[in-house]
Amino acid sequence: MKTIMKSIIFNDNTVVVTNPIPIGNEKFIEKTSRIDSNGIVGTNADTRLNGIHLVSRDVKISSGSYEMEIEHDFSFIKLHFEIEGDNRYTPENPDEQSVYIPSGHYNLFYLPKIKGNLRYETKKRKTLEITFTAAYLMELFYPNFEGTVPFLAEAINEEKAFTMWNTSKSISPKLYNLIEDILQCKYQGKIKKTFLESKVVEMLSHLFSLIINNDAIEKTTKISLEDYRKIEAVENMLQKDFKKKHTLKSLAVGVGLNDFKIKKYFKLIYKTTVFKFLTEIRMEYAKQYLIENDISIALLSEDLGYKNPHHFTVTFKKHFGYLPSKLKNK
Repeated sequence: MKTIMKSIIFNDNTVVVTNPIPIGNEKFIEKTSRIDSNGIVGTNADTRLNGIHLVSRDVKISSGSYEMEIEHDFSFIKLHFEIEGDNRYTPENPDEQSVYIPSGHYNLFYLPKIKGNLRYETKKRKTLEITFTAAYLMELFYPNFEGTVPFLAEAINEEKAFTMWNTSKSISPKLYNLIEDILQCKYQGKIKKTFLESKVVEMLSHLFSLIINNDAIEKTTKISLEDYRKIEAVENMLQKDFKKKHTLKSLAVGVGLNDFKIKKYFKLIYKTTVFKFLTEIRMEYAKQYLIENDISIALLSEDLGYKNPHHFTVTFKKHFGYLPSKLKNK
């Protein structure tokens, strides 16, 4: 296996990675490197497990964009989270599969061949990319991989490009939690290896259960495809504009679906209410913001739309099990 990447982000313009996804090797490999080249500054963390390759990036781009030529001599399955930024893959052959993942979105895709261009239109990128071998997924979900994700299994068997969703999905609060567990892991050695493997399995299990559940919903309920897409649009609105004061009526106007259907269908699809979902997003944002910034609880609660800081504090403690002041004290 070999990956070739060419970009101004690299000091020598070209990087060649051999054996990026170890197979049949229980060795745990991790490396964090500093990036400082042509106005692109940040860090790149590379972790390799048996059958899994995790890459996280956190960079700032002074020009607001950069490109990368990329080529693999092997096929792979990737779960890509664009936490902040904008990621677009355009194949050299226009007949092959392209992939676009905007900020706050993710997708799962299989590409039997990679040769093309990656373009990033953003001032800041924060990502987590998890690449798997087909053998890893087949073993993980043995003996029913084909039954769990039949379209992906079929694409792998036929060596045909596949994306789980034509339009990338918003990262849910549950997935944000799992992403942070991976990115903030403080363990070392074998304990870290076991922890990361367990989180990857939990993430895949959650993702595939969503796929199975949504397939079942489409088959057993009377939600039309049009209404289903409108509920997805509600989710996108909550993810993007989580600081705004939303009501069922305002959401209904925004997507063109009555508030009764929004309340009913949202809970059916996402297994939670609209406002519990919104609270989860706000609390995850608050936690990360308190970790990364020096801000008073009162100002943060006001920024998130809470009239009383006490209400924010009570909600935060209920969600995480500790007061927000604990993060400030750290």
